[in-house]
Amino acid sequence: MQYRLSALLMAAAATVFSLPATAQDLKPVKMAEVVRSQFYVPMYVALTNGYVEDEGLDVELVTANGGDRVGALLLSGQVDFALSGPEVAIYIRNGESPDKPTIFSALTATDGFFLASREPVEDFDWTMLDGEKVLGWRPGSTPELYLEYVMKQHGVSEETVAGVTTNVGPAARDGAWLSGQWPFGIFTEPSLSKLEAAGELHVLASIGAEVGRADYTVFFAMEDWLAENKDVAQGWTNAISRAQAWMETASKEEIAAAVAPFFPGLTAENNLSVVSRFIDNAEPIWSKSSVVSPEGLAKAQEIMVVGGVLAEKDKLPYDTVVDASFADAAEAEFK
Repeated sequence: MQYRLSALLMAAAATVFSLPATAQDLKPVKMAEVVRSQFYVPMYVALTNGYVEDEGLDVELVTANGGDRVGALLLSGQVDFALSGPEVAIYIRNGESPDKPTIFSALTATDGFFLASREPVEDFDWTMLDGEKVLGWRPGSTPELYLEYVMKQHGVSEETVAGVTTNVGPAARDGAWLSGQWPFGIFTEPSLSKLEAAGELHVLASIGAEVGRADYTVFFAMEDWLAENKDVAQGWTNAISRAQAWMETASKEEIAAAVAPFFPGLTAENNLSVVSRFIDNAEPIWSKSSVVSPEGLAKAQEIMVVGGVLAEKDKLPYDTVVDASFADAAEAEFK
């Protein structure tokens, strides 16, 4: 009897020790996302599908609503790492901060914004914007820089480019658009699909399709933090790579369901519409690899130079601002 009791206790102990990690075992981490948008679907998939938790991480998302705010949160130590356009990391690295940021993983492969019109437009040509008011984004931000770059490439007048509206905050844009002040504007999801479904705008062109590959949003952290938390950066990059691999074979419906928890105000149909738009875009919106493309980063810096926010001499070599070791390791394991 005593032998049987001991055996049962040993079996119970083995069962306890084989249980997966609980919430108490996970390492808490804070990350700043520049905005909340389905543009970042692979990240939300990594969280919903449990890939982040599998890496032992409990990541709290802080929605900053602006690249400048992302930089401020990172510099002040209020978050551990961040997601925004690479221009934020480049601005800080070229600045006076003694601690410099390093990019360690890619998320999106090009611009996810679309040019839209208030009224239907047949046979759209970019020169139709000449002399018109255009609702843009914050000055110096990736959406605004890419919009202006495409306008210039298509020969839109300098006066029109200079006159793009850039002082409407992200949270106020939908309401501002409904006021009827602008015949043209750029939008991303979920605003794009919601306004389109309401008949308030008509999609004309993909900014990303016009630009091609240009690493648009990336994950980065300050060098000191990254040196002390390589396990966190590797775990997060692993989760992103797994999500990217899963999305290669998942259906649109499965992807839409995976992001739904992060957008409680949207219907299943809304989420499916968003996912379909990004998947069917002529240029891949989401990066299929966590490795930052050298050519894509070079194109992003070219756009910054054309936009007048980066001097040619201040362009950063790939290896100066990117540590590809985390993404290389993740790709080797999960792809």
